[in-house]
Amino acid sequence: MGLEEVSEGELISRALEDDYEAFEEIVVRHQDKAYRLAWGLVKNDAAAQDVVQDAFLNVYRKLHTFAGDARLGTWIYRVVVNAALMRIRKEQRRRETGFSPEAPEPEEGAFAVPTSWRVQADVAAENQELREQIVAAIDELDPKYQTVFLLRELEGLSLKEIGEVLELSEGAVKTRLHRARLFLQASLEPYLGRSESITDVE
Repeated sequence: MGLEEVSEGELISRALEDDYEAFEEIVVRHQDKAYRLAWGLVKNDAAAQDVVQDAFLNVYRKLHTFAGDARLGTWIYRVVVNAALMRIRKEQRRRETGFSPEAPEPEEGAFAVPTSWRVQADVAAENQELREQIVAAIDELDPKYQTVFLLRELEGLSLKEIGEVLELSEGAVKTRLHRARLFLQASLEPYLGRSESITDVE
């Protein structure tokens, strides 16, 4: 039986016994989502790759601390978020000290604009200006709101799962998500019109 058919629990057990192939299979199963979340937070391909590399290194080092009270994917999300936020804070300190290397433009298609908050997907796909404005508005969110928004709209996590990732109550997650949507609604109103609403928490 190939590793791709092995249960996640068995992979964890094998990885804890220094079976590196088992750990590699864990990485394979989660790396795409980890990268997508990292890119959504740092907005740069090279930086996102660094974040994912750091995150999985931490996963490898701390896998023995995984208690199993949440899904492994949820725990990995938490590690990725922490690694991304550490990098964001580091970049902020660099800017404050006057050192801010120019970030390269993201690769085409690297970030799919979330549409589960029901901005008309067909319109967004056809309107490059709207797409750019959506990405720019998300980028302007405070990291604590941006993280909740991306976990909900990009990754499709439930409020409960987001709370597990960020160690917040569901009420706090709902509040942050609502505030993120309010900010985006205000930022995008000139492009979407008043009839479109993205403030409903599903």
